[in-house]
Amino acid sequence: MSNSSLAASKPDFEGPVTKVGPSPPEVMLAKKKDMAKTGSDRPVLDPAALPAELAQPWLVWQCRMVAGLIRGAIFLPACSDGAGQLIAAWPNEGEEQQLLSDTADQALEEGCGVVRSQEKYGPRNQRTCDLIACPLLTDNRPAGAVAVMISTRSQSQQHAVLQLLQWGGLWMETLVSQHSAALREEEGFFTALLSAILGQQAVRLAAMETVNRMADRFGCERVSLGFRNSLQTSLLALSHVAHFDPRTQLARRIEAAMEEALDQATTVIEPSEPGQKAAVTRAHNELSGQQGHGAICTVLLPGQSGNVGALTLERAADRPFDKGTVAGCETLAGLIGPILEMKQREARPFLHKGGEAILGLLSGFLGPAHLKLKIFLVSAILLLVGSSFVEGGYRVSAPATIEGAVRQVLVAPQEGYVKQAGVRAGEVVEKGQLIAVLDDRSLQLEHTKWQSEKNKVEKEYQEALANRNRTELSILRAQIDQLDAELRLVEGKLARTRLEAPFNGVVVSGDLSQSLGAPVQIGQVLFEVAPLDTYRVVLEVDEHDVASMEAGKAGQLVMAALPQTLFPISVSQIVPVAVSSEGRNFFRVEATLDELSPLLRPGMRGVAKVDMGQRKLLWIWTHTLVDRIRLWGWSAGL
Repeated sequence: MSNSSLAASKPDFEGPVTKVGPSPPEVMLAKKKDMAKTGSDRPVLDPAALPAELAQPWLVWQCRMVAGLIRGAIFLPACSDGAGQLIAAWPNEGEEQQLLSDTADQALEEGCGVVRSQEKYGPRNQRTCDLIACPLLTDNRPAGAVAVMISTRSQSQQHAVLQLLQWGGLWMETLVSQHSAALREEEGFFTALLSAILGQQAVRLAAMETVNRMADRFGCERVSLGFRNSLQTSLLALSHVAHFDPRTQLARRIEAAMEEALDQATTVIEPSEPGQKAAVTRAHNELSGQQGHGAICTVLLPGQSGNVGALTLERAADRPFDKGTVAGCETLAGLIGPILEMKQREARPFLHKGGEAILGLLSGFLGPAHLKLKIFLVSAILLLVGSSFVEGGYRVSAPATIEGAVRQVLVAPQEGYVKQAGVRAGEVVEKGQLIAVLDDRSLQLEHTKWQSEKNKVEKEYQEALANRNRTELSILRAQIDQLDAELRLVEGKLARTRLEAPFNGVVVSGDLSQSLGAPVQIGQVLFEVAPLDTYRVVLEVDEHDVASMEAGKAGQLVMAALPQTLFPISVSQIVPVAVSSEGRNFFRVEATLDELSPLLRPGMRGVAKVDMGQRKLLWIWTHTLVDRIRLWGWSAGL
C-alpha cells in the first residue's frame, strides 16, 4: 500500500479522522465484486484466510516495536450483524475494544489506513489517545484489519506508526501464504496416506503403508504400530522392515512403551517438554536408552470402543518432538485409527465374527428395544415349532402337457407339388376324410407311358402266339409281367397322392392351405393326426422330486386354457431318461386322464399336482432347501 499525505477528517466521530493512502485498484475491484455478490456494503471474506495462531504473535511483535502503544487488536471483517470478530489482542481485551473495532471496520470499509486523533476513552472519558488502523491483505484482498491505540502524538509520528503497521502487513501476508502452503501439503499427505491405506486389503499391509509414510513424513528413524488385544499390545508393523521377530528385546520394549501410553490414555513424549502433562515414562526411558537416548513420541489410535492401538515414533536425540509435530501425529492417528480397526475386524476368522454377531443379536433381543420386531420373531419361532408337529398334504407340482396316446404322421410319399389342402391344424377329421392332394400329372404321364408299352408288347405277343413261336412268347410274357409291375407301382404312387385321415381324430400340426404349388420332398412331414378318445398327460417332474414319484399316484391337472376346471389324473409310467431344457433337468412322467373331456386338445399346457401323502408342514416347506444344502455340502467336502 503506497503512502500519501494525510487527508481530511470524517465528521462522524468526536476526534479528527485521517485516511492515509488510496486503495490499490485491485483491492477496490475485489471489494466491489464482494459487495455485488452479497448485496451489501460489506465484503464477505473467508475468516480462515487470517489464522488466529499467526495473528497473535504477529500483533505482539508489532505492539512491542511501538513505544507508548496502549492496546492493539486484530479483527476479521464484520459479519451480517455488524460486529467484527476479534482474533488477537494485546496485552488483553479491555473496555477500549469497541473503539479499536470501530476504527478497524472503518479501515476495511475505506480500504486504506485510518488515523483518528484525540479520541476520548477511560473512566468518564478523561483520557485521550490516537487510534490507527489499516487493512491486512491476503492475495490483494482485505482479510482483516489491525487497530492500535497509542498516546497522542504528532501527525508525522502517527504516519510513522501507520507505515510500520503497513510494512508488517506485508510480513503477515507472507506468513499466511506459507501457512496455507503448509496446510495444503499436509492435506495432500493425509489424502495420499488414506488412499493408500484404503487401497490395501490386509490390515498388515495397511499398517506397513502407514508406518513407512509417517517415517518419511516426520523424519523418523523408526515408526512402529501396534494393536491392543485384551490387555496385551502386539506389534504389527515396523517402518521399512518387511518381517521382524516379535520375540526380540526391541519389539518387547516398543510394545511396553505402547502399553504405557494406552494405560494412561494420553500421548507420551520422551524427553518431555516444559508444561507437558505429567505421565509415567519408564518404558519410554528404557526404549530411549536402548536407542542411544533418542526422542520418542507415542500417540494413541482411537477406535469405535476406545483406543485400539498406538503409534510410536523415534527420532535422533538432537531432533526432539515439538508441539506442532505431536499435534500432526495425533490428528493423523485420529484419521487412520478407525480405518485400521475396521480392517483388523474384517481380518478376524469367520467363527469369531459369527460369534460376535450372534452375541450382538442376543443382547439386542433380550433388551427392551425393538419390541415389534421381537414379537414378530417370537411368533415366527412359535410357527416353526408348531409346523414341525402338524401334518399336511404334500404334493409335487410340475408343468404338464396334453398329448395324444397315438400320433399318426402323414408324410410326402414322393417328390411333388401340393395340389390341394382340405384341412388345417386343429380341425377334427373322420377316418378316410381327404386331407390333402399332391399334384399327380407326372405320375399320370408315366402311367400312360407304361400302359402304351404294355399294349405294344401284348400286340407282339398275339403275333408270336399266331406264329406259335414259343421262345418269343416266353420273352414277351416276361416283358408283359414287367410292365404290369411298373403300372402297379405307378398306380400305388397315384393312390398315395391323396392323403386321408387314418382314424377319427384332430389334426395336431400341418397347414398347407398357404403352400399350394409348393414342392415337397420324400419323407417330409405334412400332417400329424391324434385320436380324440385317448390322451396322455406328460409331466416334467424336477429331478429333486422324481425319486419319490411312483406309478399309481393320483393327482389333479389344471390347464392354462381352462383354469376353472380340475381334471383327475393317475401316474402310469416314469420314463427313466433325464431331459435338459431351459437350464434345468427334469424327467418325463406319463399320466392318464381318469375322465375324458371334449374340452381338451393335444398340445394344451398346464400344471399338474400329484398327491404324495401326509408330511410334516415344516418338512414340506423346507425339504427342498435342505436337500440342496446337503448336496452343496457334500460336493464341497463338508
